[in-house]
Amino acid sequence: MPDATPSRFMRLVLRMDALATSRIGTLTLIPVLIAVVSTDTLVGYVVTGVLFSTMVAVGVASRRHERRNNPPLQS
Repeated sequence: MPDATPSRFMRLVLRMDALATSRIGTLTLIPVLIAVVSTDTLVGYVVTGVLFSTMVAVGVASRRHERRNNPPLQS
């Protein structure tokens, strides 16, 4: 069985995922992304891409961690 204690970095990733998937996190993240991209500058597009990519990567890492530590039950 794998070690269930996540590293500091993984705990940070899990906290970011919990915030991003919560109602308040989603309601905050969407307007921020829209506001940054609506600046219509290259920096705005890059920042939006980086934020969005980070949130996707955090979600993927969190789901992998969850699957690794909670394997499906065998019947």
